[in-house]
Order: sequence, then structure tokens, then C-alpha cells
Amino acid sequence: MAFKRKPPADDVRRVVSLGGNFRGVTTNKRGQLVQFESEQERKLVLLLERDPTVTDFRSQPERLSFCDAAGRQHSYTPDFKVWRTDGTIELHEVTLAARLAERVALQQRTAAAQAICAARGWRYVVHTDHTLPSGYEYANLDFLSAFRATTYASTESVRWWRQQLHNQQPVHPRSVLALAGATPAPELLLNSLYHQLWYGLVQMDWRQPFIWHGAFHPAARIWLPTPAPATDTFPSAIRPVVASAQAVQP
Repeated sequence: MAFKRKPPADDVRRVVSLGGNFRGVTTNKRGQLVQFESEQERKLVLLLERDPTVTDFRSQPERLSFCDAAGRQHSYTPDFKVWRTDGTIELHEVTLAARLAERVALQQRTAAAQAICAARGWRYVVHTDHTLPSGYEYANLDFLSAFRATTYASTESVRWWRQQLHNQQPVHPRSVLALAGATPAPELLLNSLYHQLWYGLVQMDWRQPFIWHGAFHPAARIWLPTPAPATDTFPSAIRPVVASAQAVQP
């Protein structure tokens, strides 16, 4: 999905080409268009999309104005604005860890954004290539995100998986599918499994290989969540460099 002219209605700027950067636009959990300007930003979009504590998020939400240490005026647009179920509002920024460590201007910008968010009662969260998913975790997020639509979860197929996994230890998906008859259809069962994995209704180890060369990896395992699922069965909880507005030092 792409656009050529105006950014989405609530975005203050359109993402631009920065010399081969991975950029684009997608829809979020509320059906709103959101932009991403790098692969790292897309990783954050996937995490926000799957995070049940996030009710909505938008890209390029507003321009912040601040002065640097020399008194020069600057403006800056955070990557995302996030609304959470507990009423918390956050601004999120994605950057490279090395860039953040080396560039004084970025550190000053971070401090300014922290101060603005603190004054509003918001949180300011910074993510880097060191804290966002990579490897198998990113591959799993990328693959399963295609099955987030409710059309992939028929009542019959969801019930079938629940029945087969009830009181089961972690099991290979193909072993469960071997128990299926003609109904529900195998392709419906697969789509339903992927949908339930995305929403945490069925659990997996997100940091281990799941799909490999078009089939289930031999190490893949699935199971039903306990009443209080462990947080490490979900993809990376958003692991911020700057955990809150108070965490940043000017």
C-alpha cells in the first residue's frame, strides 16, 4: 500500500526517501493509515499493532519546537503518538543506537522532547535497533501480521484448536493438524492458527523459528495460554531506551 502526495489526514508530514530507506504506509488496529520511514519503524508498528494495551497509534503526529543549548530554535516531529488502555499518552521515537550515542544534537532533542512530554503528563519513549525485534522474532511478526484480520478466525476453526490443545503440553503444529478430518478445511485451520497466534489466543516462542522454507520449523511449538500468560511468551514487550519522561537526563 503506498501513496504519492498527501500524508494521512492526521499526519503533519509525509515520510520521505532518505537514500534507499524502507518506507511505506499501512493501516493500524483502528483502521487508520500510519506511515513508517524505516524498517526499524515498521518493527515498532508491528509491536504496537499487537500490543493489547495500545488502543490507537498515529504516525508523524505533531511538530515540537525547542531551543538547543546555544539558544537556536528547532522543530522536531516524533515518529508516533500512542494511546494506551489506562489513559496514558506517549510519543515514540525510533533511531539508531550509535547515532543516539554520538550525536549531541539528538541528545538535546531527546531532552527537549522529554521535558515537553513531562509538562503534559505524557511519556517519551525511544527505541533503537538494539531494542526492537530482529532475527526470528521479527520474521515471526512479519509473517503473522498478515493474518490479523478477523476474517481468518471462524468460530468453528477457533473451537477446533481450543479442543485439540486443551490440557496439552507444547506440541508441534503439524502433530495437531494430523488429527483434523475434512472439516474444518486444512487451509482454514492454518489461517485460524496464525490469527490466534497473532492475538495471543494460542502461544508460541516468538524468538524461535516457526515457519521455515514454507513449512513449520521442526522446533516450532504451540500451546494454550494459562489464565495469566507469562509476558515472555509475547513478542518483545516494547523495550525502551527511555522508559519514561523522567528517565531522560538533559
